[in-house]
Amino acid sequence: MVKPELSRKRQRTRSALIEATLAIIAERGFAAVSLGEVAARAGVTKGSIYSNFRGKGDLLWAAAGRKRLNVVPEITPGAPLRSHARAIAQALMPLIPQIEREADFHRALLIYSRTDPELGALQAAQWDALFDTIAQGLEAELGERLTIPSRVLALGAQALIRGFVSQWVETPEEVTEQVVAANFEALLVGATTSQNPSAAPAA
Repeated sequence: MVKPELSRKRQRTRSALIEATLAIIAERGFAAVSLGEVAARAGVTKGSIYSNFRGKGDLLWAAAGRKRLNVVPEITPGAPLRSHARAIAQALMPLIPQIEREADFHRALLIYSRTDPELGALQAAQWDALFDTIAQGLEAELGERLTIPSRVLALGAQALIRGFVSQWVETPEEVTEQVVAANFEALLVGATTSQNPSAAPAA
C-alpha cells in the first residue's frame, strides 16, 4: 500500500511544530522542550502534536532531521576503486563545514537521547539503517571481492568520515580532497581481493 502524501495543511502544521521545537532547543536545550510550549509557539493545540507525531521523542527526531546531513557519493557502477574513493571525497568535502556547524546540536542530541528511550531507539534504528544501506551498496558493487563483511566495511567508512570531519576542525589545511580520496582508496583496496586500485571490478 502506498502511503498517501500529507496534505498541505498538515505539512504546514508539522513544519511549524518542528520549527518551534528547534527554536526551543537553540534557546535552552533539548531538556527544555515541552509539548505545551511547542504547541503554543506553533499556534496549534497540543492535540495537533499527537496527530502528527507519536510523542515527544518522535517530534525531537523529526526536528533533528532538519539538521542531518548525509554523504551521498555519485558512484559509477563498475568504475575503478580509485574512482569510487574520489567520488566519496568529492561528496564529503563540501559538507564538512556544515557538519561541523551542527556538531554541538548532534552531540547534545546524543546526550539527551540517553535519557529518552523513544528518542534513543529512533537514533539506534537510524544508525542501523544507515549501515545497512552502505553495506548493501558495497555488496552490490564489490560482491565476492570483499575480504571482510560489508557491514564491517560500512562501519569503517563511516568512522573515517567522522574522523576527517573532526580532524578538519584542527587542521583544515591538511584535510584535502586528495587526502580523503587516498585514504578511502586504501580502505577499499585493503578490503577487496584486488590489490590494483586502478583496476575495475571483475564482471
